[in-house]
Amino acid sequence: MTKKRSFLLSLVAAVAIGSLGPALAQSELRIGFFPGPYADQFKRGVQPYLESQGIKVTATEFSNIIQINTALMDGSLDANVFQNRAFMDTFNAQQKGRLVEVLQVPSAPLGLYSSKHKDLKSLPNGASVAIPNEPTSMGRALAFLQLQGLITLDPAVAAGRHTERNIASNPKNLKMVPIDAPQMPRTLSEVDLSAILGNHILAAGMLLSSALALEDPAPQFRIILAARDDVAKGPLIEKLVTGYKSAEYRRFVETDPKSKGFSRPEYWR
Repeated sequence: MTKKRSFLLSLVAAVAIGSLGPALAQSELRIGFFPGPYADQFKRGVQPYLESQGIKVTATEFSNIIQINTALMDGSLDANVFQNRAFMDTFNAQQKGRLVEVLQVPSAPLGLYSSKHKDLKSLPNGASVAIPNEPTSMGRALAFLQLQGLITLDPAVAAGRHTERNIASNPKNLKMVPIDAPQMPRTLSEVDLSAILGNHILAAGMLLSSALALEDPAPQFRIILAARDDVAKGPLIEKLVTGYKSAEYRRFVETDPKSKGFSRPEYWR
């Protein structure tokens, strides 16, 4: 074999291997979650579909929510499912992130819970109300308290940006108690009322149906499948979307007792 022919064959082989590289890399999906219902729903309702398509799945649960997005930004993950659009937008603004919303998924709504009172009307004057201390979730909780007629927020402040300092009217003199969101189910007995995110209620072994009131989350507060902007439209993410939109996944969610009370995405309505 001449040197020229040997070189050409080597070149063709290199090109062939290079062209296979991306396809082979795309056969593994790395996805991140915060421990709770979204990880469980994926593993039981979506992962079997992906594996049936020949995709290797690595699902990782993080205890720190910022790390889930950081891992997505640095390429350690291909996608994550744990946050809403409002949280993602805040992360992008603060961390110069390039994350985008790919798909809304069934979402556990925020609710108002109490171990001391049977309904909101029985809240006494000066009652203590626990709210999440994370800014996006705090604004969401305060907006829901306003919707229930318990407080009135300053209309001059942008929606979702309110803190306890932006309460314009508080007829019952409710005392707001900011608490780390994952700890709120454990402190339920220490306050009169608690505005708790649905995923933390389920992680604590409680039911959404035990709430005194459940929100219908606004679009910016629905849980999303997120990816980095440069891979969001790739074939691997498309397969992931197909799994979440599949009849099998919907059937699982709608028959799972733990998912009772979840809001439905628009494509299910």
